[in-house]
Amino acid sequence: MSYFTNKTVYITGAASGIGFETAKQLIQQGSNLMLFDVQPLDETLSTLQAMNKKGVAISTYKLDVTDADMTTQLIADAADKQSPDILMHFVGITGPWTFDEMSQEQFERVININLFGTRNVLAAMRPFLGSGDQVMITTSMSSFTGSHGYSSYSASKFAIWGMMQSLSFEWKPLGIDITVFAPPPIDTPLTQSEVGVMSKAGVGMKKLAGELKIENAVKAMLKGVENREFLVIPGVMANLIRLQLRFFPVKWVNWIGNTSVRLSMRK
Repeated sequence: MSYFTNKTVYITGAASGIGFETAKQLIQQGSNLMLFDVQPLDETLSTLQAMNKKGVAISTYKLDVTDADMTTQLIADAADKQSPDILMHFVGITGPWTFDEMSQEQFERVININLFGTRNVLAAMRPFLGSGDQVMITTSMSSFTGSHGYSSYSASKFAIWGMMQSLSFEWKPLGIDITVFAPPPIDTPLTQSEVGVMSKAGVGMKKLAGELKIENAVKAMLKGVENREFLVIPGVMANLIRLQLRFFPVKWVNWIGNTSVRLSMRK
């Protein structure tokens, strides 16, 4: 038996990317799954049912996390069927435009989905979380450092990082543990959507953190949840950047970033 066997895990953003990979790894470990996404979940469900050798329960819900009322109702409906042991929240979009190129509508959409969507899910889940339960929220390395072309995305992720630190102080004394998953770039539909949109400078800065295979990133995240770690940063390069941000002067960090931008723009 694994740590996740017989636990009921709520997964948002389960139709693709990291959420879908997490569902696949958890079903092999015997977790009951409550899956949420604004995208259709038919193919996801079909794939997971074919993998369901342990006969676990799987339920799906079409959810737009920016709709607070819908989020509250659907999570309550799911909790009536099976109360959660763990929430894993993966919903998020990127915003690979420079500030000068971005419209107000584009900026607000990133903030609404990434930040307010996360808030809505947490608020809807809170009545059903008690001592021993866990929350895993996906952020990014962009929670700690800005990047060329990521003003909206970094703004949302910095805010989520601060929110989760605050919630940890509020919820941990109640027995609810929080894990923040902050990976470097991973090959997912989210990062693929940036191809041809993000500038060369933005691509160059992202390469500094390296890129992880999705399977390895999810394994690292699950291990962190099992160990009830507050922060999980997979990947050697990503961890080196995190250490650099902690121990080196800001002017040194900015020099590295600015140098990367200049070199990228010359190519």
